[in-house]
Amino acid sequence: MKEKFSVGGMTCSACSAGIEKYVGKLEGVISVTVSLLDKTMLVEYDEQLLVKEKIISVVEKLGYSAQLYGTKEQNKFSDALILKRRFLVSLILLLPLLYFSMGVMFGAPAFDKKINFAIQWFFATAIIIINAKFFINGSKAVFRLMPNMDTLVSLGSGSAYIFSVVVTLMLYLGKADPMHTFFEGSAMVLALVTLGKWLEELSKVKTGDAIDKLNKLIPKAVTILVDGKQKTILTSQLQSGDIVVLKAGDYVAVDGEIIEGSAGVDKSAITGESIPVEVTVGNEITSGSILKNGYLLVKAKKVGSDTLFSKVVELVKRAGASKAPIQRIADKVAGIFVPIVSFLSVTTFVLWLILTGEVYQSFNYGISVLVISCPCALGLATPVAVMAATGKAASCGVLFKDAKAMQSASNVNCVLLDKTATITEGKPTVTDFINANGMPDSKIKSMVSALESKSNHPLAKCVLDFCGEAYHTVSDYQYIMGKGIIGDIGGEKYYLGNVELLPKTIINNFEAEKYYGKTLIYFANQVEVVAVFAVADCVKADSAVAIKELNGMDIKTVMITGDNQSSAQMIAKEVGIEEFSYNVLPEDKYSIVEEYKSKGYFVAMVGDGINDSPALKSANIGIAMGTGTDIAIDSADIVIASASLKGVTETIKTSKMAMRIVKQNLFWAFFYNVIAIPVSAGALAFLGITLTPAIAAACMSCSSLFVVTNALRISKKKNCKDKEKTETQTVTVSVEGMMCKHCQEKVKNVLENLNGVGSVKVDLQNKTATLSLTENVADELIISAVVEAGFSVTAVKR
Repeated sequence: MKEKFSVGGMTCSACSAGIEKYVGKLEGVISVTVSLLDKTMLVEYDEQLLVKEKIISVVEKLGYSAQLYGTKEQNKFSDALILKRRFLVSLILLLPLLYFSMGVMFGAPAFDKKINFAIQWFFATAIIIINAKFFINGSKAVFRLMPNMDTLVSLGSGSAYIFSVVVTLMLYLGKADPMHTFFEGSAMVLALVTLGKWLEELSKVKTGDAIDKLNKLIPKAVTILVDGKQKTILTSQLQSGDIVVLKAGDYVAVDGEIIEGSAGVDKSAITGESIPVEVTVGNEITSGSILKNGYLLVKAKKVGSDTLFSKVVELVKRAGASKAPIQRIADKVAGIFVPIVSFLSVTTFVLWLILTGEVYQSFNYGISVLVISCPCALGLATPVAVMAATGKAASCGVLFKDAKAMQSASNVNCVLLDKTATITEGKPTVTDFINANGMPDSKIKSMVSALESKSNHPLAKCVLDFCGEAYHTVSDYQYIMGKGIIGDIGGEKYYLGNVELLPKTIINNFEAEKYYGKTLIYFANQVEVVAVFAVADCVKADSAVAIKELNGMDIKTVMITGDNQSSAQMIAKEVGIEEFSYNVLPEDKYSIVEEYKSKGYFVAMVGDGINDSPALKSANIGIAMGTGTDIAIDSADIVIASASLKGVTETIKTSKMAMRIVKQNLFWAFFYNVIAIPVSAGALAFLGITLTPAIAAACMSCSSLFVVTNALRISKKKNCKDKEKTETQTVTVSVEGMMCKHCQEKVKNVLENLNGVGSVKVDLQNKTATLSLTENVADELIISAVVEAGFSVTAVKR
């Protein structure tokens, strides 16, 4: 089983590496991952051989605190607050210490050396007591053979302090008259390191802000309906089957079905799409959504940790806490870093002592090496970037399952795209209605609805949605497999189906070539074709834009579909894809993935996460177009919750930026130590460039802050929601029935009220309405709005 633990007291990557090493040695442990940034440990183990109490015990023996994750609420600011208090108290004590140690240099009156050293000793001791945690943790780490950052800090500060105490006692005993002590250096190292850790902690909190924002979307309390009366309860008390009352401004805490009311719902926390969508009775609603307007009664199906939103948040947290393969390099270095630095420090002291015979100078160099060489930057280089990127991506509806998926996505140079429900909407829609003999549109649609209402054919629903309610009755109904429907309406025989259904005697002057790639449904009487419905699986509003972006990134795009050549060719041409495969069976997609991999491409397969699973698993990286289901979340390495291809471009861009920052951080961490250690050891002393322990401590803190603040640039990246607001799509709707300016205004008003419609221009003379969309609005919604206003739609062109 897998168990997650909260771990406290870690200060650098040497800590996390040591915990992984010792816990990994336990019998029954399959894998262990410790996140320094998230302060968590994920352990997979055999519960027949090991119990969680044993794991906790081992961690505690190493000098850290451990408990099951979520046992008690964690205050993310608690560590930062403790460090802030320690720093402020240390600073108050440090100021008089600096006055007595360095005041003479700035014209302050000189004190008797014995009194001066005694005062410095007092304040330095107080600062060491305030920051005793460095010494306690550092000592425990040494005894467990797991030296860490605290070990270096305590060695540097402690050595300077002990040296100063010894020379002070020698002064009092009359054995020597030293020029100065290192009390101020010992205290300043502790104060500056504490300041650096405090600022670092605040920055680490900042990297998880996107995740914290997600957590806040689940309310503490909800209103439910009990025996017709409203009752407020804690969200944790919700049960499946409860009727939840939702009003404008409320956050949705359950996954469920709407049983009453209608509302505009903002689903941006899940999908990244900022514009609300309309929902009503019978629709499903997911947790994490916000009611912008309206009123709903929702029957809860999933509550608590079973909801989609809870799973999404946990997925984002897990990804942020996981380790990218590139981090293994840093972890290996961090594991041996402290012993090497300790050896270099002693070597530096001995060499300078041999070369110069100056104890003070030699000691200064030795301590500076200890203090400046901290593995913090090395350990934080990768996790801060990963956490910032996963949080940012989640706000755009992109869910990385782990850090490995994020790193892999940055290498993608070929994207294979399933057509249905990936490039297209995944459902058939009537795109064109052609009245062939002049019969009133309303009469045609009523008769067609009457015929289709008895059919369970896959295309029946989209035709019914287009035609609306039936006012005619059908007798002598016949369904002919593979062809269509024959029935009597008002004593006359009618045909509804493909061209093969029509008798040879029927006059058919319809030019089918104009609708190449679309499925044509003919409606005819015994004499002639009355009307034709052109049906197609419409391309998603932003698919063409997304594919253009991928091509602009020098990424090869290939469409894979089970459709025939004509349909595939039409869709490929519309979205700008040059290479495509058609008549492909689900099992054949696996072979196509392997084919492109064999050509040397790093392949991402994008599908719906269900029937594409073999191909998704075979690809270097599998991306599922999420439909708000558990299956979509479980099927691939990355899930695009919004089901928009823009999510694929967002995935690759975010991944590339994150990996670029990781490489910058790792370069800085290595470069810093390569330069800092020799300088602190006195390599540039012949040029007059030397470092004191205090300056070395400041440099070490700045190094850690650099990698954290560099990673925060990901959080400043332009939000995908801002992009959605600026991108538009133009749709032209052919409207029949407009007779005057009044009609024109009526059509304009009903279309402007649709969510996702930015502006509308109605041309009365040409009988068209031109819509500027800020998000994808289905043709059915546009048609329905016009029909409800008393008009009809003959065509919708995008």
